[in-house]
Amino acid sequence: MSQADPVPQILVNRHCQLAENPLWDETAGTLYWTDITGGAVWLHHLASADTQKIYSGPTVGGFTQEADGALLLFRVNDIVRLDPADGTLREVAKFNEPGNTRFNDVIADPRGRVFAGTIGTTPTSGGVYRFDPDGSMRRVITGTGCSNGMAFTADRRRFFWTCSTRKQIWLYDYDETTGDIANGRIWYQAGDDEGTTDGLTIDAEDNIWSARWDGWRVRQHAADDGRVLREVKFPVAKVSSVTFGGVDLGTMFLSTAGGDDRQSLDGAIFALNVPGVRGRPKFRSRLT
Repeated sequence: MSQADPVPQILVNRHCQLAENPLWDETAGTLYWTDITGGAVWLHHLASADTQKIYSGPTVGGFTQEADGALLLFRVNDIVRLDPADGTLREVAKFNEPGNTRFNDVIADPRGRVFAGTIGTTPTSGGVYRFDPDGSMRRVITGTGCSNGMAFTADRRRFFWTCSTRKQIWLYDYDETTGDIANGRIWYQAGDDEGTTDGLTIDAEDNIWSARWDGWRVRQHAADDGRVLREVKFPVAKVSSVTFGGVDLGTMFLSTAGGDDRQSLDGAIFALNVPGVRGRPKFRSRLT
C-alpha cells in the first residue's frame, strides 16, 4: 500500500455483533447505526466523541430519519417511531407479510416514502416493500433471499438495489412523482473472490460505494457502467455498510460485524476519508 492510499480509522468499537445502516444526521452532527443481532441502536456525537445506546429491544433491521429528527425503526413485525432525545417509542405500522423473517436495510426516497428490504425464509421469498406517507404499502421487488443496500442518483431518475443472495447490484428506472421503479437490470455482478455485495451508498458524482461482506473491503464503482474504480482494504472481514457524513460530507462511515472476540476490531465503526470524494445528504422519511 502506498502512502497515498486511504486508511480506515477506528471511530467507535463497541464490538457490535452485526452493525448496519450507518446514518448521518447533519443537523445534530451525530452518526446512528443499528446492531441487528445485538438488539440495539447507537448514536455517536462526532464533536464530543460521546457514544450512547439509545434503544434496546427487538431486532432493528434498518431505520430512516423522519423530517423532524425522529427515527423510524423497522423491526421484525412492526415499524416504530423512536425519539432519540428520550427513548420513547410509538408504533407506526404492523408488518406480517408471509415469507419474510425481518427487515434488512431501508432508505427514504425524495418524497419521504421508504423502500424497506427484507430477508426471506427461503432464497427467493424476500424482497423490497415501499411504504408511502398515505399509509399504504406495496411490494416492489421480489425473488431474493437477502435484500440489501439502496441509493438514488442525483437526477432522481435511477435507483440502485443490492441482492446479496446473488452478489449483485441492480439498477432500476425511478419515477419520483409516483415512487415506481421499473426496468430492473443487473448493473454489477461480484466475483467469488471479492465477498458478498452488502450495504452501499452513492457519492456526489453518482459513483457507488459497496461494502463487501467477507470481502475485507469497500469498492467504488463507476456511475456509468459499474466498473471498479478503486477499493479500500479493511482489517476486518465483514464490512457491512457505508454512508457519508462529517464536515461537508467528506467522510465515509462504515459498519462491520462479528464482534464476539473482544480483542478484535470486528464489529467496529470505521471512518474513511478519500481525497476528492464527498457524498450527498440522505433523504428523510415522512411517514409520521
